Amino acid sequence: MVVLWVPGTDHPRGNTPSRPRAWVSLETIQLLWMESQREGFWPGVCSLKCNIGWEIVPFISLFLTPTIADLDLTLPHEDNRFLQPTLSLLTHTCRQLRSLRMDIDTSASLSGDGMGRLISASRHTLHRLNIRSPTPPEIFPVIFNLPQLRRLTLQGPQLPNQIPSEISPPLEAIDFTSTHSSNLTQFLRRFSRLMEVSIHCAETIQVSAVLGSLRGAGTTMNSLYLSPVPALDDPSITLLCTFTNLTFLRISCACEVTQPCSIQLTDEDVFDLGGALPHIRALNLAPGCHTPPDVTFASLILLSRTCSNLVYLAIKVDFESIVDLDLSNEDKISLGDDKAHSRGERSRLHTLLVGNSSLPDTPRCEWMVALALATIFPSVEHLFSYHGGGMHKRWNEVWGNILICQEIFRVTRGGGKR
Repeated sequence: MVVLWVPGTDHPRGNTPSRPRAWVSLETIQLLWMESQREGFWPGVCSLKCNIGWEIVPFISLFLTPTIADLDLTLPHEDNRFLQPTLSLLTHTCRQLRSLRMDIDTSASLSGDGMGRLISASRHTLHRLNIRSPTPPEIFPVIFNLPQLRRLTLQGPQLPNQIPSEISPPLEAIDFTSTHSSNLTQFLRRFSRLMEVSIHCAETIQVSAVLGSLRGAGTTMNSLYLSPVPALDDPSITLLCTFTNLTFLRISCACEVTQPCSIQLTDEDVFDLGGALPHIRALNLAPGCHTPPDVTFASLILLSRTCSNLVYLAIKVDFESIVDLDLSNEDKISLGDDKAHSRGERSRLHTLLVGNSSLPDTPRCEWMVALALATIFPSVEHLFSYHGGGMHKRWNEVWGNILICQEIFRVTRGGGKR
């Protein structure tokens, strides 16, 4: 199957609006081929997506033009004999690519030379490279010689032992999915203009080492995702606090039910992060962790007051702390947080994910938790938990009570009739 996008319409990806898609059957391809022999077809095709299968390969040349800037290749897992000749054909025709995506089944024998030649053919124009297949080490010298490369996505990369220190592309976004993290810090250290980093490994990530290798991009980074993380110690929290322009932070833990991890976030950790990340909009701090939480409701109060841009929060909290909350001290939160509302400082949070957080077994606990959450997060629209069974029903009751509290607050502020 082939998918085409043509000039004069909008592109389905990224920075430009979406273009109409044409799913071309084998019969249609044959008709198009006959017509092209008479009149010449596709003089301005700029985007091509196709499966490299036996029924398509004989007709691929029909659609190839030097104007193609966006190339998306998929290899069916059952057949890879056409891969190398197709890569050779593409290399000779597509030499001005801005975006290249290759989704090759892991069982296919992928030649580093064939892939490298295709990438090198667009050396001076390639901005986005997405390789969804094991990436051999010999590809990395080619990647390091792409002067326009901004976004790099690799699945199963085999990073080379030696990372060149004298040359590197001006990468702004890196997305790695790998089975191991060897040589990762050496690789990341080469880039000082990174804005987005996503790293997911089958083995645990040493957070301090990874964050230390990214310090050169501390002033430009706005999105960071690390998974799985075995622990967040004081040095890791200190390093996280240096990325002051983060708008998105996600930390996923490595724990299992039988093997709890040791992330052990505390109120002090959350206070430090909340004070150091004034621009944060989405904060995900391992809500599915099976380790008993040390984070109390005080952390949620702090985040509601210091992170005014926060719209998404995922965190595991000890809600037992609400039972002992002293509403007579200086942290007292009044009904509907009227003072903050009058100053225009109300929290903008609309999604709260409490993950594996449990509810205390106390009378009217669901009402107590609902009132507290509706007070500090008056704009919340969604509440999610990972629990099933009875605990899921209790959290559903909390959500229903939050809606009632929000309506009461609206009426008491004069926003509606009783």
